[in-house]
Amino acid sequence: MDVHHHSHLPHQSKPWKQYLSEGLMIFVAVMLGYAAENIRHHYIEEKKTVANVQNLYKDLKNDSIVFSVMLKIRSKQDSCFNIISRLYDQNKLEQDIPTLYAAHSFIALRIMPVMNTMALDQIKSSGALNYIKDEKIKQEIQYYANNAPELKTREQREYAYIDKYFDPLSITKFNYKHYQELSKFDSFEIKGDKVITPIIAPEGLTLVDQNTFDWNNYLSVLGMLSTIRNSTDRSQIKPIQEDCIKLLGLVRKYLEENNALIEE
Repeated sequence: MDVHHHSHLPHQSKPWKQYLSEGLMIFVAVMLGYAAENIRHHYIEEKKTVANVQNLYKDLKNDSIVFSVMLKIRSKQDSCFNIISRLYDQNKLEQDIPTLYAAHSFIALRIMPVMNTMALDQIKSSGALNYIKDEKIKQEIQYYANNAPELKTREQREYAYIDKYFDPLSITKFNYKHYQELSKFDSFEIKGDKVITPIIAPEGLTLVDQNTFDWNNYLSVLGMLSTIRNSTDRSQIKPIQEDCIKLLGLVRKYLEENNALIEE
């Protein structure tokens, strides 16, 4: 008669060592899977962060150009004010009404740089800052982002002043047809105390009711606008331009270190 020996019968429990080893294997498998998923997630987020920083680099380059161009135009506007002021002080302004029209129409242009915050907002909202190890870049990104609302506030102040005090003069005191033609151009040339325009002023050009025009009030309105603009340039636009250039350099270095710098 054959005798068969079975190591375990179905109703018998496993030895505790086997339970321990199986549990340990499951634990290790779960931990390895979790670690692999974390590594994969971290890798994906780092790639997204680099892509976001690339977009920020493009925006900063554009911003730096905008700041430079806008400051030059605003400086030209200030030159136009100085021309009007000098001609007035020399009692020559009423004899050079075409220059007044040209200078006034250029001063009236609403020129204010606007920061592109799309990439900045994306970096902040997506949590990408957590994946940038360089604390200096993270700090400068925060600083630069804070400039946007302040610049907007200054823009609103300037435009509100133009709406209230400057535009009414343009509408009521300047010949509508010629002023409208001048407003189509923004590339006037300044030579001495002359503002050279692309169009010729009509013969006998005057202001509306020029004999009763309040020149003192007019110069006061222009002078205050010039003061507001100069204050904005000094306290906002130029410092923000410097922040932009500083951050641009840091971002470029970051992209170079990550082999992700793309120049267009």
